[in-house]
Amino acid sequence: MEEHRGRHATIVDVAQAANVSVATAGRALGGYGYVSLDTREAVLAAARALNYQKNIAAQSLISGSAKTFGMIVSDLSSEFYSNIIKSAVNYSFRHGYCVLIHDTHEAAEIEREAVAIFQRHRVDGIIIAPASMQSLGHLREFVAGGGRVVQIDRRLPGLAADSVTLDNVRTAATCTARLLEAGHRRIAYIGEIDEVRSADLGRVVETYAATGRMRKGFAPSCQRLAGYLEAHREAGVPVCADLVGRTGNYSWEAARDVTQAVLSHGPTGLMTSDGLMTIGALRAVREAGMRIPDDISFLSFDDLEWLQFVDPPLSAAAQPCAEIGEEAARILIGQIRGEKEGPRTRHEHIRLCGSIIDRGSIRVIGG
Repeated sequence: MEEHRGRHATIVDVAQAANVSVATAGRALGGYGYVSLDTREAVLAAARALNYQKNIAAQSLISGSAKTFGMIVSDLSSEFYSNIIKSAVNYSFRHGYCVLIHDTHEAAEIEREAVAIFQRHRVDGIIIAPASMQSLGHLREFVAGGGRVVQIDRRLPGLAADSVTLDNVRTAATCTARLLEAGHRRIAYIGEIDEVRSADLGRVVETYAATGRMRKGFAPSCQRLAGYLEAHREAGVPVCADLVGRTGNYSWEAARDVTQAVLSHGPTGLMTSDGLMTIGALRAVREAGMRIPDDISFLSFDDLEWLQFVDPPLSAAAQPCAEIGEEAARILIGQIRGEKEGPRTRHEHIRLCGSIIDRGSIRVIGG
Protein backbone atom coordinates (compact mmCIF):
# COMPACT_ATOMS: atom_id res chain seq x y z
CA MET A 1 0.00 0.00 0.00
CA GLU A 2 3.04 2.25 -0.32
CA GLU A 3 1.68 3.60 -3.63
CA HIS A 4 -1.13 5.42 -1.77
CA ARG A 5 1.16 7.48 0.45
CA GLY A 6 1.15 11.19 -0.31
CA ARG A 7 -2.45 11.20 -1.57
CA HIS A 8 -5.87 10.48 -0.11
CA ALA A 9 -7.07 6.94 -0.57
CA THR A 10 -10.22 6.61 -2.65
CA ILE A 11 -13.04 4.12 -2.53
CA VAL A 12 -11.47 2.51 -5.62
CA ASP A 13 -8.29 1.92 -3.61
CA VAL A 14 -10.30 0.35 -0.81
CA ALA A 15 -12.19 -1.90 -3.24
CA GLN A 16 -8.95 -3.08 -4.86
CA ALA A 17 -7.30 -3.77 -1.49
CA ALA A 18 -10.33 -5.77 -0.31
CA ASN A 19 -10.67 -7.50 -3.70
CA VAL A 20 -14.31 -6.44 -4.15
CA SER A 21 -16.20 -4.23 -6.59
CA VAL A 22 -16.49 -0.48 -6.00
CA ALA A 23 -20.26 -0.87 -5.53
CA THR A 24 -19.73 -3.49 -2.82
CA ALA A 25 -17.13 -1.31 -1.09
CA GLY A 26 -19.58 1.59 -1.22
CA ARG A 27 -22.34 -0.47 0.42
CA ALA A 28 -19.99 -1.73 3.13
CA LEU A 29 -18.64 1.74 3.93
CA GLY A 30 -22.00 3.48 3.65
CA GLY A 31 -23.91 0.93 5.72
CA TYR A 32 -26.66 0.41 3.14
CA GLY A 33 -27.74 -2.57 1.05
CA TYR A 34 -26.68 -6.17 1.55
CA VAL A 35 -23.03 -7.08 2.16
CA SER A 36 -21.93 -10.32 3.82
CA LEU A 37 -20.31 -10.00 7.23
CA ASP A 38 -16.94 -11.33 5.98
CA THR A 39 -16.91 -8.92 3.04
CA ARG A 40 -17.89 -5.96 5.23
CA GLU A 41 -15.07 -6.73 7.66
CA ALA A 42 -12.57 -7.05 4.78
CA VAL A 43 -13.61 -3.68 3.34
CA LEU A 44 -13.47 -1.94 6.72
CA ALA A 45 -10.05 -3.44 7.43
CA ALA A 46 -8.77 -2.19 4.07
CA ALA A 47 -10.23 1.27 4.76
CA ARG A 48 -8.44 1.43 8.12
CA ALA A 49 -5.15 0.29 6.62
CA LEU A 50 -5.39 2.93 3.89
CA ASN A 51 -6.61 5.63 6.34
CA TYR A 52 -9.58 6.12 4.04
CA GLN A 53 -11.76 9.16 4.74
CA LYS A 54 -15.30 9.40 3.43
CA ASN A 55 -15.93 12.02 0.76
CA ILE A 56 -18.76 14.01 2.32
CA ALA A 57 -19.45 15.96 -0.89
CA ALA A 58 -19.85 12.77 -2.88
CA GLN A 59 -21.99 11.22 -0.15
CA SER A 60 -24.29 14.24 -0.18
CA LEU A 61 -24.99 13.73 -3.88
CA ILE A 62 -26.13 10.18 -3.12
CA SER A 63 -27.98 10.75 0.14
CA GLY A 64 -29.31 14.27 -0.55
CA SER A 65 -27.82 15.48 2.75
CA ALA A 66 -24.53 17.33 3.18
CA LYS A 67 -24.65 16.71 6.96
CA THR A 68 -23.93 20.45 7.18
CA PHE A 69 -26.06 23.46 7.99
CA GLY A 70 -25.46 27.18 8.17
CA MET A 71 -25.76 29.49 11.16
CA ILE A 72 -26.21 33.25 10.69
CA VAL A 73 -25.98 35.68 13.62
CA SER A 74 -25.62 39.44 13.88
CA ASP A 75 -22.45 39.68 15.98
CA LEU A 76 -19.91 36.90 16.49
CA SER A 77 -18.12 38.98 19.12
CA SER A 78 -21.24 38.99 21.29
CA GLU A 79 -21.02 36.71 24.32
CA PHE A 80 -24.75 36.05 23.91
CA TYR A 81 -24.42 34.72 20.37
CA SER A 82 -21.13 32.93 20.98
CA ASN A 83 -22.76 30.92 23.78
CA ILE A 84 -25.69 30.01 21.52
CA ILE A 85 -23.31 28.99 18.72
CA LYS A 86 -21.20 26.87 21.08
CA SER A 87 -24.26 24.95 22.24
CA ALA A 88 -25.61 24.45 18.71
CA VAL A 89 -22.23 23.28 17.40
CA ASN A 90 -21.73 20.85 20.29
CA TYR A 91 -25.18 19.33 19.79
CA SER A 92 -24.67 19.10 16.02
CA PHE A 93 -21.26 17.47 16.39
CA ARG A 94 -22.72 14.79 18.66
CA HIS A 95 -25.29 14.03 15.96
CA GLY A 96 -22.83 13.96 13.06
CA TYR A 97 -23.41 17.43 11.61
CA CYS A 98 -21.02 20.26 10.73
CA VAL A 99 -21.94 23.94 11.16
CA LEU A 100 -20.85 26.84 8.91
CA ILE A 101 -21.10 30.25 10.62
CA HIS A 102 -21.60 33.74 9.17
CA ASP A 103 -21.76 37.19 10.83
CA THR A 104 -24.14 39.81 9.34
CA HIS A 105 -23.15 42.79 11.53
CA GLU A 106 -26.91 43.52 11.61
CA ALA A 107 -26.86 44.26 7.85
CA ALA A 108 -29.70 42.81 5.73
CA GLU A 109 -27.57 42.88 2.56
CA ILE A 110 -24.87 40.75 4.23
CA GLU A 111 -27.57 38.36 5.43
CA ARG A 112 -28.86 37.96 1.86
CA GLU A 113 -25.36 37.14 0.63
CA ALA A 114 -24.81 34.69 3.48
CA VAL A 115 -28.00 32.82 2.58
CA ALA A 116 -26.89 32.74 -1.07
CA ILE A 117 -23.45 31.38 -0.09
CA PHE A 118 -25.02 28.64 2.00
CA GLN A 119 -27.36 27.74 -0.85
CA ARG A 120 -24.39 27.36 -3.17
CA HIS A 121 -22.78 25.05 -0.60
CA ARG A 122 -26.03 23.05 -0.54
CA VAL A 123 -26.42 23.16 3.23
CA ASP A 124 -29.22 21.09 4.73
CA GLY A 125 -30.73 24.12 6.48
CA ILE A 126 -30.05 27.39 8.27
CA ILE A 127 -30.32 28.62 11.86
CA ILE A 128 -30.63 32.40 11.77
CA ALA A 129 -31.05 35.47 13.97
CA PRO A 130 -32.80 37.66 11.35
CA ALA A 131 -31.27 41.07 10.81
CA SER A 132 -34.36 42.96 9.68
CA MET A 133 -38.14 42.71 9.62
CA GLN A 134 -38.24 44.81 6.45
CA SER A 135 -36.02 42.50 4.42
CA LEU A 136 -37.13 38.88 4.38
CA GLY A 137 -37.75 38.15 0.70
CA HIS A 138 -34.58 36.07 0.41
CA LEU A 139 -35.61 33.94 3.39
CA ARG A 140 -39.11 33.45 2.00
CA GLU A 141 -37.60 32.32 -1.31
CA PHE A 142 -35.27 29.93 0.50
CA VAL A 143 -38.17 28.38 2.43
CA ALA A 144 -40.42 28.30 -0.65
CA GLY A 145 -37.68 26.38 -2.47
CA GLY A 146 -37.66 23.70 0.23
CA GLY A 147 -34.99 25.22 2.46
CA ARG A 148 -35.19 24.53 6.17
CA VAL A 149 -34.96 27.47 8.60
CA VAL A 150 -35.01 27.83 12.37
CA GLN A 151 -35.05 31.38 13.76
CA ILE A 152 -33.33 32.29 17.02
CA ASP A 153 -33.48 35.40 19.24
CA ARG A 154 -35.88 37.14 16.82
CA ARG A 155 -38.88 35.82 14.95
CA LEU A 156 -40.15 37.21 11.65
CA PRO A 157 -43.97 37.06 11.71
CA GLY A 158 -44.12 36.76 7.91
CA LEU A 159 -41.74 33.79 7.64
CA ALA A 160 -43.09 30.23 7.63
CA ALA A 161 -40.33 28.76 9.79
CA ASP A 162 -39.76 27.36 13.28
CA SER A 163 -38.25 29.52 16.02
CA VAL A 164 -36.56 29.40 19.43
CA THR A 165 -36.67 32.73 21.24
CA LEU A 166 -36.74 34.24 24.68
CA ASP A 167 -40.09 35.35 26.08
CA ASN A 168 -38.83 38.92 26.20
CA VAL A 169 -42.03 40.47 27.50
CA ARG A 170 -42.40 38.07 30.40
CA THR A 171 -38.71 38.11 31.35
CA ALA A 172 -38.49 41.92 31.25
CA ALA A 173 -41.67 42.17 33.31
CA THR A 174 -40.11 39.85 35.92
CA CYS A 175 -36.97 42.01 36.03
CA THR A 176 -38.97 45.21 36.42
CA ALA A 177 -41.15 43.62 39.09
CA ARG A 178 -37.98 42.77 41.02
CA LEU A 179 -37.11 46.48 41.15
CA LEU A 180 -40.69 47.47 41.99
CA GLU A 181 -40.81 44.93 44.82
CA ALA A 182 -37.62 46.50 46.20
CA GLY A 183 -39.54 49.75 46.59
CA HIS A 184 -38.41 51.60 43.45
CA ARG A 185 -40.97 53.85 41.80
CA ARG A 186 -38.74 55.70 39.34
CA ILE A 187 -37.15 52.99 37.22
CA ALA A 188 -35.27 53.92 34.07
CA TYR A 189 -35.19 51.70 30.98
CA ILE A 190 -32.37 52.05 28.43
CA GLY A 191 -32.76 50.31 25.05
CA GLU A 192 -32.36 50.72 21.33
CA ILE A 193 -36.15 50.64 20.71
CA ASP A 194 -35.56 51.47 17.04
CA GLU A 195 -39.11 50.46 16.07
CA VAL A 196 -40.58 53.40 17.99
CA ARG A 197 -39.84 56.97 16.92
CA SER A 198 -38.56 59.29 19.63
CA ALA A 199 -41.51 61.60 19.01
CA ASP A 200 -43.94 58.72 19.64
CA LEU A 201 -42.32 57.32 22.77
CA GLY A 202 -44.40 59.36 25.22
CA ARG A 203 -47.63 58.38 23.46
CA VAL A 204 -46.63 54.70 23.51
CA VAL A 205 -46.02 54.87 27.28
CA GLU A 206 -49.35 56.62 27.91
CA THR A 207 -51.30 54.25 25.66
CA TYR A 208 -49.88 51.18 27.36
CA ALA A 209 -50.70 52.57 30.80
CA ALA A 210 -54.30 53.13 29.72
CA THR A 211 -54.96 50.05 27.57
CA GLY A 212 -52.13 47.55 28.13
CA ARG A 213 -51.60 47.46 24.37
CA MET A 214 -48.68 48.30 22.11
CA ARG A 215 -47.09 46.84 19.01
CA LYS A 216 -44.57 44.46 20.57
CA GLY A 217 -42.37 44.69 17.50
CA PHE A 218 -39.67 42.45 16.07
CA ALA A 219 -36.64 43.63 18.05
CA PRO A 220 -36.04 42.29 21.59
CA SER A 221 -35.49 45.82 22.96
CA CYS A 222 -39.04 46.81 21.96
CA GLN A 223 -40.52 43.62 23.43
CA ARG A 224 -38.60 44.21 26.65
CA LEU A 225 -40.01 47.74 26.80
CA ALA A 226 -43.48 46.15 26.70
CA GLY A 227 -42.51 43.94 29.65
CA TYR A 228 -41.19 46.95 31.56
CA LEU A 229 -44.46 48.81 30.97
CA GLU A 230 -46.58 45.74 31.79
CA ALA A 231 -44.92 45.30 35.20
CA HIS A 232 -45.65 48.93 36.07
CA ARG A 233 -49.25 48.57 34.93
CA GLU A 234 -49.80 45.41 36.97
CA ALA A 235 -48.29 47.11 40.04
CA GLY A 236 -50.36 50.26 39.53
CA VAL A 237 -47.21 52.38 39.30
CA PRO A 238 -47.20 55.15 36.67
CA VAL A 239 -44.27 55.40 34.24
CA CYS A 240 -42.51 58.70 33.60
CA ALA A 241 -41.75 58.77 29.86
CA ASP A 242 -38.59 60.78 30.59
CA LEU A 243 -37.16 57.67 32.27
CA VAL A 244 -37.39 55.63 29.06
CA GLY A 245 -34.14 56.10 27.12
CA ARG A 246 -34.23 55.30 23.39
CA THR A 247 -30.83 55.13 21.70
CA GLY A 248 -32.15 54.71 18.15
CA ASN A 249 -28.87 53.14 17.08
CA TYR A 250 -27.08 50.18 18.55
CA SER A 251 -23.89 51.34 20.27
CA TRP A 252 -22.61 51.70 23.81
CA GLU A 253 -21.80 55.35 23.10
CA ALA A 254 -25.44 56.07 22.27
CA ALA A 255 -26.50 54.22 25.42
CA ARG A 256 -24.11 56.32 27.51
CA ASP A 257 -25.44 59.58 26.06
CA VAL A 258 -29.09 58.59 26.53
CA THR A 259 -28.46 57.38 30.08
CA GLN A 260 -26.82 60.71 30.95
CA ALA A 261 -30.03 62.47 29.91
CA VAL A 262 -32.24 60.01 31.79
CA LEU A 263 -30.21 60.32 35.00
CA SER A 264 -31.09 64.00 35.15
CA HIS A 265 -34.70 62.96 35.86
CA GLY A 266 -33.79 61.22 39.10
CA PRO A 267 -34.34 57.48 38.70
CA THR A 268 -33.62 55.29 41.71
CA GLY A 269 -33.36 52.12 39.61
CA LEU A 270 -32.12 51.39 36.10
CA MET A 271 -32.63 48.46 33.74
CA THR A 272 -30.87 47.97 30.40
CA SER A 273 -32.20 46.02 27.42
CA ASP A 274 -29.00 44.04 26.74
CA GLY A 275 -25.26 43.79 27.34
CA LEU A 276 -24.16 46.56 25.00
CA MET A 277 -26.67 48.97 26.54
CA THR A 278 -25.30 47.92 29.95
CA ILE A 279 -21.78 49.04 28.98
CA GLY A 280 -22.98 52.51 27.98
CA ALA A 281 -25.34 52.92 30.93
CA LEU A 282 -22.68 51.81 33.43
CA ARG A 283 -20.24 54.35 32.01
CA ALA A 284 -22.81 57.12 32.37
CA VAL A 285 -23.55 56.15 35.98
CA ARG A 286 -19.85 56.16 36.85
CA GLU A 287 -19.19 59.44 35.04
CA ALA A 288 -22.03 60.97 37.05
CA GLY A 289 -20.25 59.89 40.24
CA MET A 290 -23.17 57.69 41.31
CA ARG A 291 -22.62 54.61 43.45
CA ILE A 292 -24.36 51.28 42.83
CA PRO A 293 -26.61 50.41 44.64
CA ASP A 294 -26.47 53.31 47.14
CA ASP A 295 -27.38 56.02 44.65
CA ILE A 296 -29.01 53.89 41.95
CA SER A 297 -29.92 50.22 41.63
CA PHE A 298 -28.83 48.51 38.42
CA LEU A 299 -30.18 45.43 36.62
CA SER A 300 -28.68 44.31 33.30
CA PHE A 301 -30.61 42.33 30.74
CA ASP A 302 -28.06 39.70 29.60
CA ASP A 303 -25.81 38.06 32.15
CA LEU A 304 -22.36 38.58 30.69
CA GLU A 305 -19.31 37.05 32.37
CA TRP A 306 -17.69 40.40 33.16
CA LEU A 307 -20.69 41.58 35.20
CA GLN A 308 -19.54 39.47 38.16
CA PHE A 309 -16.09 41.09 38.14
CA VAL A 310 -17.02 44.79 38.18
CA ASP A 311 -17.24 46.60 41.51
CA PRO A 312 -19.90 46.10 42.64
CA PRO A 313 -21.00 43.02 40.65
CA LEU A 314 -24.20 43.65 38.70
CA SER A 315 -27.45 41.73 38.96
CA ALA A 316 -28.69 40.48 35.61
CA ALA A 317 -31.33 38.62 33.65
CA ALA A 318 -29.65 35.47 32.37
CA GLN A 319 -30.84 34.19 29.01
CA PRO A 320 -30.83 30.40 28.48
CA CYS A 321 -28.26 30.58 25.65
CA ALA A 322 -27.28 26.92 25.84
CA GLU A 323 -30.90 25.84 25.62
CA ILE A 324 -31.60 28.19 22.70
CA GLY A 325 -28.68 26.79 20.70
CA GLU A 326 -29.43 23.16 21.47
CA GLU A 327 -33.16 23.46 20.80
CA ALA A 328 -32.55 25.20 17.46
CA ALA A 329 -30.10 22.49 16.37
CA ARG A 330 -32.45 19.75 17.56
CA ILE A 331 -35.35 21.16 15.56
CA LEU A 332 -33.30 21.65 12.41
CA ILE A 333 -31.68 18.19 12.53
CA GLY A 334 -35.11 16.72 13.16
CA GLN A 335 -36.36 18.42 9.99
CA ILE A 336 -33.37 17.18 8.01
CA ARG A 337 -33.94 13.61 9.17
CA GLY A 338 -37.66 13.80 8.47
CA GLU A 339 -38.58 13.35 12.11
CA LYS A 340 -40.99 16.27 12.23
CA GLU A 341 -44.57 15.06 12.50
CA GLY A 342 -47.40 16.63 10.55
CA PRO A 343 -47.29 18.98 7.56
CA ARG A 344 -44.58 21.60 7.11
CA THR A 345 -47.24 24.30 7.76
CA ARG A 346 -47.19 23.37 11.47
CA HIS A 347 -44.25 25.23 12.88
CA GLU A 348 -42.66 24.89 16.29
CA HIS A 349 -42.27 28.14 18.22
CA ILE A 350 -40.44 27.69 21.50
CA ARG A 351 -40.33 30.63 23.90
CA LEU A 352 -38.02 30.29 26.87
CA CYS A 353 -37.81 32.35 30.04
CA GLY A 354 -34.77 33.98 31.59
CA SER A 355 -33.82 34.04 35.26
CA ILE A 356 -32.52 36.80 37.53
CA ILE A 357 -29.01 36.45 38.91
CA ASP A 358 -28.92 38.60 42.06
CA ARG A 359 -25.48 40.01 42.86
CA GLY A 360 -26.54 42.72 45.24
CA SER A 361 -26.80 45.71 42.86
CA ILE A 362 -30.48 46.25 43.74
CA ARG A 363 -31.10 48.18 46.96
CA VAL A 364 -34.33 47.85 48.90
CA ILE A 365 -35.79 51.26 49.63
CA GLY A 366 -38.78 52.45 51.63
CA GLY A 367 -40.74 50.22 53.94
